[in-house]
Amino acid sequence: MLFAPSRLLVIGLTVFQIIGQQPAPVFRTGTRLVEVTVTVLDKKGNAVSGLGQTDFTILDESKPRPVALFHFDGVPEPTSSSGSPVALPPGVFSNHLDTTGSSPRNITALVLDTINTPPQQSVVVRAQMMRYLTALAPQTRVAVFHMGQQLRILHDFTDDAAALRAKLDKTVLGMPLAGLTDYRRSVVEAEAFVDMFAGDPAAQAAALGMARNMLEVEGMSNAAIRRYRMERTLAAMEALGRHLAGIPGRKNLVWIGGGFSMMAITGNLGMGPHGTTENFESKVRETSQRLAQEGIILYIVDSKGIELPSDTGASSRALVPPRGRGRFEAQMDSDAFSDDPRPAMGLMAAVTGGRYLHNTNDLTMGFKQTVKDMQASYTLGFYTPDDPDDKWHKLKIRVKGNGLNARYREGYLADSAPAQPVAWTAELWRTAFTNPVGSTAIPLTAKCEVTASGELALMLIADANALSFGTDGNNLKAELEIAIADVAADGSASTNRAVVTALVPAAKWEETRKQGVTYQRQWKPSADTSSLRVIVHDARSGHYGSLDVPFNRLAR
Repeated sequence: MLFAPSRLLVIGLTVFQIIGQQPAPVFRTGTRLVEVTVTVLDKKGNAVSGLGQTDFTILDESKPRPVALFHFDGVPEPTSSSGSPVALPPGVFSNHLDTTGSSPRNITALVLDTINTPPQQSVVVRAQMMRYLTALAPQTRVAVFHMGQQLRILHDFTDDAAALRAKLDKTVLGMPLAGLTDYRRSVVEAEAFVDMFAGDPAAQAAALGMARNMLEVEGMSNAAIRRYRMERTLAAMEALGRHLAGIPGRKNLVWIGGGFSMMAITGNLGMGPHGTTENFESKVRETSQRLAQEGIILYIVDSKGIELPSDTGASSRALVPPRGRGRFEAQMDSDAFSDDPRPAMGLMAAVTGGRYLHNTNDLTMGFKQTVKDMQASYTLGFYTPDDPDDKWHKLKIRVKGNGLNARYREGYLADSAPAQPVAWTAELWRTAFTNPVGSTAIPLTAKCEVTASGELALMLIADANALSFGTDGNNLKAELEIAIADVAADGSASTNRAVVTALVPAAKWEETRKQGVTYQRQWKPSADTSSLRVIVHDARSGHYGSLDVPFNRLAR
């Protein structure tokens, strides 16, 4: 891709209304509104509706915060018009996933994970998801994603269950990124190898050392594979979080797979020449906090189903020595600790206010639980202090009523804009342009038409509420990078990039908030252009929005 940077000054207001824009609070210098989705259940786990704003108390690091925003997000009774998408005018395109106006403020994203799921389990997962989609409640908005070699959108949000099932049925899910060895079988073979020298103590001791060394090297290989899977999974989850970020209301993410471990212990419980202990909890927590910050609620379903202890099966008792009688128990324990996904999956669910469902053969539990929780879903909002400290703040939400239980995300990041805007590197631009899953963190709307001379006229509108403005005298200022790629059918692209300063008089902020910040450009695309990808990057906050425009649908 070719980049042609330029410097532009945009002071833009427009009467062209952003499609599907949601009401937002008035701009306040140094503050921002934090929205928290809360699920309220009674002692029996039943949904509790009918609560009001005064029934909730928000504590931010034990300090009370007034409830500035209140909204009930529970699923309403179906109506004939609810959930029908608003048709965009010809030549108008938007990355707003919610363009229904009166539709419920909640969505569910289903994620099929083949990074961490064995092929035989993937078949069961697909069958369970087909069952769920068959019984999908009317007007429930669902999208299906596949997390494999890269994150792919199998079908974006729709209430057409038949279309979702058809797409899922035709999808080839593929194999895991890399296969782990069968460590228990290797232990059995190592025991048999050492037993071959039972009559020669010296030879048996040498064989024992050789077998232990081979097992520990194998453990190191497995640890590297697990670490690679974890890193790919966290990157994919963050990409999905950016894709869902701009959707208002409750965002449920049902993730079905084998999960990953955040511990890597090799050797003799971390000791010996091949012994290491790595703890990736901080990485897992950081990704979980970013998802929570974007309003994502994780419902993680373990695809393995009900599992017996590894040494209780008939075949295991015949092969693996009982506890206390084996030669390689330390190595087996190291592998077992490193292969346990429960701590990492439980942490991610807890930070986002979701649930981790495991040790069950009913993989539809994740879907059923989201439906139950959505019936009791509320959105609360409060303003952060004037002096953000860039730290993670713990939240505590109390609800009036005997025996009522509130579930919500663990906290929020009181982040401040950087002192100086941060420009993206060429690698970050390349990643944003090639990522098959875009970002709605900055909602965008574009009006495109081809002029009589064959040039393309673009008017781009960015939602001002999603941009990070700082004060500049009597003005408010945002620093943006805007790039537009002419993409050919073979995937090659030429890109023009502009550095943009959006300068808004403080007195006109309310007008800008309602109408958006505009950017206009006119150029002649390449003859082989099949689509456009538009990206707006907020250099102060680091967030970005992307919008794809099919070239054959442009107004001419």
